[in-house]
Amino acid sequence: MQFGKSVGIACSSFAITNIDDMFVLVTFFSVASTSKAMTPLMITLGQFIGFTVIIIISMIGFGASLALPSEPIGFLGLLPILMGVWNLFGLIFEEEEEEEDTPNIAGMKSILKVSSITVMNGGDNIGTYVPLFAQAKGVEIAVYVVTYYILLGVWCLVALLVMRQKHVLLLAQKYMSVAIPFLFLGLGIFIVIKSSCYPWSIDQIDASISTHPGKIIMAVVTTILLLICMGTMLWLKLRKKAAQTPDVDIPLEGNPPHLSESATEAQISPQDACNPPQIFTRRSSKEILNIENGDPAKGAAESTPTLLIQDNAEPRRSNEKLYLENHRVGIIA
Repeated sequence: MQFGKSVGIACSSFAITNIDDMFVLVTFFSVASTSKAMTPLMITLGQFIGFTVIIIISMIGFGASLALPSEPIGFLGLLPILMGVWNLFGLIFEEEEEEEDTPNIAGMKSILKVSSITVMNGGDNIGTYVPLFAQAKGVEIAVYVVTYYILLGVWCLVALLVMRQKHVLLLAQKYMSVAIPFLFLGLGIFIVIKSSCYPWSIDQIDASISTHPGKIIMAVVTTILLLICMGTMLWLKLRKKAAQTPDVDIPLEGNPPHLSESATEAQISPQDACNPPQIFTRRSSKEILNIENGDPAKGAAESTPTLLIQDNAEPRRSNEKLYLENHRVGIIA
């Protein structure tokens, strides 16, 4: 085995089959710039998990050679298209923010989303890796796989650095809420076209039926499927929007629990009502002397918190209170 040749083959095959994944990664890192649920770590984990699934499928195909067709995997590209439609409906029918999932649940959803789209976009990877593994020896396959994972980490790092550029990040944070639906739509269309799943399916149908109705069947099935899914999503959005009710402030009855009866029974003018009461600590003269001597904690135990309602017109100020206010030691937050 020639190690350098094996590494070169691995690098070239990875670049050919994953150059399009850079667009996918940049899309996800763009989403991460405006979402708390999806983080760069979650994207990287999802990418590695999805790529691991591709490697496993390729290894299975290694035993069956080319018996596993890669084209049908391209039909999974319809899922990003539906995700784009769902996000587009979210822009049209504005709704209140939902209660966020717990960090663990949100993280698992993000990882699953990234890994599934990685597998959807992996049809060409499987189609390339299966014959490559079939012609290689065991040690060469190990070199290929290790090189693939190293390059995958480099791919994720490059996509992250692109999004970390300040001007790119500012543009992403400003426009990504509008661009995300169209990015998912473009991603799904790209996967479907690149995989040649429709030409392959049409050829399979035409080969089995003499009238060659492959194009008509695929067009009708795809149209019906998309209309059903889009109609369901539209119905869910409208139902959710109709169920939302505006928040109404309900005044509290009775006295606030933190006010004593003597304080709440006091007559407070409308002007004074705008100013919240302040809590002062009544300190003894001994404690004040300790504060002046630089030991404010020595007599703190002797102080008792007292609620005072200030009258803006004629403030009640004892000598002690004036002293405390002037020295900024009497107010407790």
